[in-house]
Amino acid sequence: MPAFFARWVSFFSLCVLLSIKSFAVPFYGHRMVVAGPSPTIDDISREISTKGGNVVDVAVAIGFGLAVTSPYYGALGGGGFALVKSGPRPVAALDFREVAPRSSHAKMYVETTPKASVDGGLAIGVPGVTAGLWELHRKHGKLAWKSVLAPAIRMARDGFRVSGEWAQLTEKNESRFSPGGLSAFFKKDGSSYKPGEILRQPALANALQIIAAQGAKGFYEGPIAKDLASTIQSAGGVITKEDLRDYKTRWLEPLKSQFQGHTLYLMPPPSSGGVVIHGALRIAELTNLPAHRPLSIDELHGLAEALKIAFRGRTLLGDPDFTKNPLSELMSDSTLRSWAQQVKADRTLKIEPMKESEQTTHFSVMDAHGNAVALTVTLNGDYGSGIVSSKYGIALNNEMDDFTTRPGEPNMFGLIQGRANEVAPGKRPLSSMSPTLVEKDGKIVMSLGSPGGPRIISAVTQVLYRTLVNGFDMDQAIQAPRLHHQFQPDKLFVDANRFSPEVLALLEKRGHKIEESRVAKVYGVRRTAKGLLEAAFDSRGEGGAGGH
Repeated sequence: MPAFFARWVSFFSLCVLLSIKSFAVPFYGHRMVVAGPSPTIDDISREISTKGGNVVDVAVAIGFGLAVTSPYYGALGGGGFALVKSGPRPVAALDFREVAPRSSHAKMYVETTPKASVDGGLAIGVPGVTAGLWELHRKHGKLAWKSVLAPAIRMARDGFRVSGEWAQLTEKNESRFSPGGLSAFFKKDGSSYKPGEILRQPALANALQIIAAQGAKGFYEGPIAKDLASTIQSAGGVITKEDLRDYKTRWLEPLKSQFQGHTLYLMPPPSSGGVVIHGALRIAELTNLPAHRPLSIDELHGLAEALKIAFRGRTLLGDPDFTKNPLSELMSDSTLRSWAQQVKADRTLKIEPMKESEQTTHFSVMDAHGNAVALTVTLNGDYGSGIVSSKYGIALNNEMDDFTTRPGEPNMFGLIQGRANEVAPGKRPLSSMSPTLVEKDGKIVMSLGSPGGPRIISAVTQVLYRTLVNGFDMDQAIQAPRLHHQFQPDKLFVDANRFSPEVLALLEKRGHKIEESRVAKVYGVRRTAKGLLEAAFDSRGEGGAGGH
């Protein structure tokens, strides 16, 4: 009876797979495609590419556009990472992550309330989005800077129709907003905007016009910087105009990984994503996971174990300017082989931590020549800290919670962080953001990434696996059911309402502690073997995919 039951569940899983293959259809183009979290990205990309813009111009324009239409995750008050391939130059990684202000220190959150790293002024790190988009354009853009900002300025000034997601998240966070948020995102009588109503943000339009005229300096000095510093300090924060003035981006060498005949370009620390993705995919290969049918019990169990083991080393990572990251150990084949040998086919593995010596968004752009951008930005939580600047209506992050704020205690995503990630002045917190580019025969063939805290890493890993191992197209890979394991807590999170009770029962039988939950969304673009371009957004939330 158990054997028959197992075969029946495998058949059920295959039926789920076949239904995905039958009905999921990506957007196809042949010159340039984009995928991201908002339907507006297609209009923006077409406008910029029609003017002669390249993939970087399109990415920068979308970045500023999302700051207007999606301030709960894409505001100018956040930070992020990007991987870029432009022309003959090699793939490069840009770090524009938030940094801790000068007066911060390792014990600053031990001495305050537990919510201080999540809500209010102390939760805010020095934002990097504007500096990052400026630097990306400065080095790789083609159009004039003002032209690239034009769509965002127009949408802020003339307004856009708010979506259901916008209305829901804005109403949900009303009690957290500072006065600047209430005036920027609610009507004059205090009532909320309904889906389909037009929101105009003249104050934000003014800020964008200053940035269009002055570049990044217009954000980090002058009236915008004054507005940010005074708002943050009034909310109990410690960021000064000097902190803003001294913010710097940095170019990093991407991590490289080989998988299924492809070269993966992954984000290095302070992202933990590259290290964990490399580890999980290599463990999958070493345990012969590709031999199992997609979405079968054996495959799902193996993916869960690979993710759990790979996440184990995350606690050793931190900002490379402050920490000597043990990359050679965590990414070495000998280490991963020893970890893979511990995987058991019939039960989950109990492992100890290594000893120490959700709101985010992503979009992908790629053209027919293999030029590509994978860009992830974040405020950390919905509307970040809840603090919105008084004069210009700029929502500000709560990225300080990504540090080890209270040793031994989980952060808002349930992660227990290591000493390498303690708060220090000028330091960047460890991140899970994982923009990724994939190369085949010397040409970029895929760009993808995800929002969603640590679940970003497992989501990107599984979409890579589904495309490169199972042969799924981009849409099939993104819509397929996913799971997540981050080592601690020892719990397997599974895509809510996408697995049958019988599948979950068999996973529990192997020792997994199951919790149905949301998984991270993915946005990706891909070049097919026939030379067409695919683009897809995740149906688990709002989004858009388009191009030409």
